[in-house]
Amino acid sequence: MNELSLLCGILGLMVGSFANVCVYRIPRRESIAFPGSHCPTCSHAIAAYDNIPLISWLMLRGRCRHCHAPIAWRYPLLELLMGVSWGLLAVHFGATAELAAALCLFFLLWVLSVIDLETGLLPNALTWPGIAAGLLFSWWLGSWQDALIGALAGYGLFWSIARLFLWLTGREGMGHGDFKLLAMLGAFMGWQALPFIVLVSSVVGALLGSLFLLLSKKGLRAEIPFGPYLAAAGMIWLVWGEDLLGWYLHVAGLHA
Repeated sequence: MNELSLLCGILGLMVGSFANVCVYRIPRRESIAFPGSHCPTCSHAIAAYDNIPLISWLMLRGRCRHCHAPIAWRYPLLELLMGVSWGLLAVHFGATAELAAALCLFFLLWVLSVIDLETGLLPNALTWPGIAAGLLFSWWLGSWQDALIGALAGYGLFWSIARLFLWLTGREGMGHGDFKLLAMLGAFMGWQALPFIVLVSSVVGALLGSLFLLLSKKGLRAEIPFGPYLAAAGMIWLVWGEDLLGWYLHVAGLHA
């Protein structure tokens, strides 16, 4: 592991702590800046030595120092995921502009995925700025045309599917947050990423969703968050998209 990946990994752990703040406060429409970090149960301010990523949670054995209320596993897990993924992104992209875009995208995807899993929401406070950030990064990287088409096509595709589903069944089948999340992925990675993201997220979502419905016995009307599937497919394409496309073209050429 080189110095850049180590630095990004440490920064990722710290950003993961902030990501937990976003996950908790944004769905509740609370400020992510004020007040400072505090226990959601007893509201006691969290000291700096109790706010060290991973270490503090382990030292406190997953409980508040003051009221001893349990601190969810999500806190150290999200910090770890952010730190590891940021470190690996630095290894993959190196010190490039693409790395800055990748770090930003992964932060947004991790936060949105956890919020969607916990609340079933994909907040506008993250998706709209995410689309704007994707377009800005793409302009910086010289691919703004593909990004603009990707954002418009991503939103339009899911909007059309949702309207068709509503017309056929009389009920909503997809949240508007999913439209914006796919638009954000298109803004960051261009329209070329959309077929893979839609295909992989739909197939995996259908398989895991069917298993969930079977085990939960909630019936076909149970709502299953789709955002994490989109996010996972987007992460895969960002890192391995070119390799996957090259492999597919190679296989297709062999069988032509």
